[in-house]
Amino acid sequence: MPDDPPLPVDPTPDQGTEAPTERSSPEAGTEVSDDLRSRRAAFFRKGSRTSPVADQPRPTGGRWSETEADRQIRTFLIRLADGRELVHREDPVELLRENDLLLLFGPQEEEAFAELALRFPDETVTRWATLLSGGDRTEAFGPRSRAERRDEATILRELQVGVRKRVASVLLLVVALFALVLGGRALLSTGPKDRSDRALRFAGAADVVREGEQVFAVEGGAPVAEPVLVAPADQVVAVLRGDGPPDDRIRLDVPAAELPVPVGVLAATVFEHHGGQVALVGPNGWWAEACIRVTVSTGMLRPLDVVLHEVAEGACPDGLVGRPARVTCVGRAVLMLAVDIPQGSVELDEGGLGWAEVVRFAVEGAPSPTSAWEVLSVRGAISVPHASGADAVAVPAFGGTPGDVVRVEFGGDVLPSGPAGGDCTLA
Repeated sequence: MPDDPPLPVDPTPDQGTEAPTERSSPEAGTEVSDDLRSRRAAFFRKGSRTSPVADQPRPTGGRWSETEADRQIRTFLIRLADGRELVHREDPVELLRENDLLLLFGPQEEEAFAELALRFPDETVTRWATLLSGGDRTEAFGPRSRAERRDEATILRELQVGVRKRVASVLLLVVALFALVLGGRALLSTGPKDRSDRALRFAGAADVVREGEQVFAVEGGAPVAEPVLVAPADQVVAVLRGDGPPDDRIRLDVPAAELPVPVGVLAATVFEHHGGQVALVGPNGWWAEACIRVTVSTGMLRPLDVVLHEVAEGACPDGLVGRPARVTCVGRAVLMLAVDIPQGSVELDEGGLGWAEVVRFAVEGAPSPTSAWEVLSVRGAISVPHASGADAVAVPAFGGTPGDVVRVEFGGDVLPSGPAGGDCTLA
């Protein structure tokens, strides 16, 4: 037999043979081409004090498409390279990676790129914001953002400032609560100011003769008005009909013919006759078709009692608030209505105390739906002058029996037309 051919020799050394200690070739994936090594070596040789993108025109208009945004980013990166030798790629991300252009991003370049990003679509904005800020390990490259490069000393200072602000806020809150508690205690411990010297005070309780619930007679003389408690109806309240706030529609100049009663022909005073009474005196028959409203109120005009009187149905406008008045005495020129004038302080429903200090009276008009006016009235107010002790003013009283005719007289300087007065019959 012919000799067998020799077996091939295995070039792999035996396991017992020691491997070389140095590598003869670079590790896979780390090879760098000569061109890239040359470009990196000369990367920072070209420089300028002014960024090549500093004078880039600011983009205007709407948002770009993703393709147009990539084209604009590629143009920006080429301009940022400022003539450096580049390996051109169509994808701007690959262009950035391949040429290490992220190393050229500084504050001016970031600001210019941010203005450019105003027109990027949302997907492009998200991708590039992640890339330029560092991102995560799977897709990020380049240095971390300036906010992430802050040192620990800066963070510590900010924490200390935050703690100081919080402590100051807590201290201010404690001081405010303490002041609020002190103010509340002062308000609760201090009672309302006594205003009894300004309240309407009756001269004295008159003897009343009764038969069951009916008042038969009240002891006393004729009604004599107290001059300081007499007031004319000299205030016009007129509001035009329309939209908007009522304050903007108030008018002071109103034709006399449109008023429910002329200004300066009506006056009123208060008496005591089995309770409070308001006597109104005007021309003969003035009350026959009028709507009269009388309000007893505090000095802050908080109503304590409101009464309404009308003879003709519909004389009062709709929605006018008040209880029906009781007529005490009536004549051609005189109308006397009973009102509740509390003596002393009154506990208010909303809290605190009040005194009967003012009596307001008014002749209210009822404008028709076609009228230019929404509110028309002529009003007046009776109040007690400030006095005390022996100088305090009291509401005068008068007596009489139902059916008696009494005369009510006011002084001559109350109305411009002269003295006002008239007879009335007690009811």
